[in-house]
Amino acid sequence: MVLITGASGRIARRTAELLAHRGTSLRLMSRNPGYVPKFEGVEIVRGDFKEPTTLEAAFAGIATAFVISGKALPGQRALMHKNAFEAATRAGVGHVVYLSLKGASSNSLYLFCRDHHASEQFLAETGLRQTLLRIAFYQDMFIEEFDPHGVIRGLGGAGRGAFISREDTAWVAAAVVANPPGGALDITGPELLNVADMARRLSAICGAALRYEEESTAEMCARLGRTGMPDEVRDLKVGWFQAIAAGEQSPTTDTYRHLTGKDPQSLEAYFSAFPERLGALRQLGTP
Repeated sequence: MVLITGASGRIARRTAELLAHRGTSLRLMSRNPGYVPKFEGVEIVRGDFKEPTTLEAAFAGIATAFVISGKALPGQRALMHKNAFEAATRAGVGHVVYLSLKGASSNSLYLFCRDHHASEQFLAETGLRQTLLRIAFYQDMFIEEFDPHGVIRGLGGAGRGAFISREDTAWVAAAVVANPPGGALDITGPELLNVADMARRLSAICGAALRYEEESTAEMCARLGRTGMPDEVRDLKVGWFQAIAAGEQSPTTDTYRHLTGKDPQSLEAYFSAFPERLGALRQLGTP
């Protein structure tokens, strides 16, 4: 049986759907089971990384566990994952597939990449067989960064990243969970793009007047500070751009093709297949 944690989230839901269609025996875990999609023959359980006692039944009898990040600030989240890995150890889980981030390291400029590195270390300490899926930043994440005037501001500079779609993330996760290869795998999209490229390409895709404006670190921190954003959230946003600028999201790899037998989606192909994910960008006017 396969366990998928965080089963009400987008990656988990789509991965579960793909595996269910293959006839995989699934147990879906969530803090809020009522939000979990229901498939025939799929077991749904409540489990919360913050409550270790809820994890015992969730991990019991599991051959492969797909552990997806919980919601918490860096540091706190790694400790939550540690609870999950320890529960997997006690339950004798055969293999853990952990959804990590490309660029995961102790000195990454993006705090969540440091957090994933810490989580990977906790998993390594268990001695369990494991596969680390280090996924590049999602293409969708850029949608959330445009202001009401269609401007994305930050310090991305000329740094480029191999950004990937959430759909491709689910496809590669399903392939790996079905047949875990072991080791650490960098999973990327098909090409390297900088933030200005993303704004230009998204503008053409959705017919909106989108653009990128470069900021210094000080300018970005000051702007976000004026919004009343908590310091820890501001630092995450700034670090996300800094990691792109520093090249932490490059180069591309062919790992996705090797695991799935197909090429990852371009920006245009992804949003053509899922236009609803462009959200409010379509309402920002025409170029």
